Order: sequence, then structure tokens, then C-alpha cells
Amino acid sequence: MTSQTLITDSSVRAANSQRSAANSEVGGKMQQSRSLEAMKTQYQLDQQVKFLHLQAETETLLRQLQAIKQQRQAMAEVG
Repeated sequence: MTSQTLITDSSVRAANSQRSAANSEVGGKMQQSRSLEAMKTQYQLDQQVKFLHLQAETETLLRQLQAIKQQRQAMAEVG
């Protein structure tokens, strides 16, 4: 009888954890959506385009830096 209770308790905890993670993800998407809507109302279209271009460029540069870092780490491990 006790082992059944423990299994049930752990199942409930796992379900609550999954639910919490899903709620967090939805909340993050809603916040991003609100931020985008706020940006749309505050800035004209040309400014939005410039902002999105700079954001994409920043992400590209960050990925390049991460790739360089990985290459250097690989070289250090080999050498």
C-alpha cells in the first residue's frame, strides 16, 4: 500500500513538473509576442526593419564567435 502511494506521489510530481515547464514556455512566448507588439506600435516600419536586421546580424556574429571558441578548444585538446 505504501509503495502505491509513493508511485502516485512521484507520478504527480512528474506531471506537475511537466506542466510547470509547459506553462513557462507559453509564458515566454506570450512575453515575446507582447514585446513585438509593443515594438510595432512604437516604431515605424523602416525602424523595425533596421532593428530586425541588426538583431539577425548580432545573432550571426554570436554564432561565429561560438564556432571560433569551439575550434580553439578542439585545437587545445589536440595540441
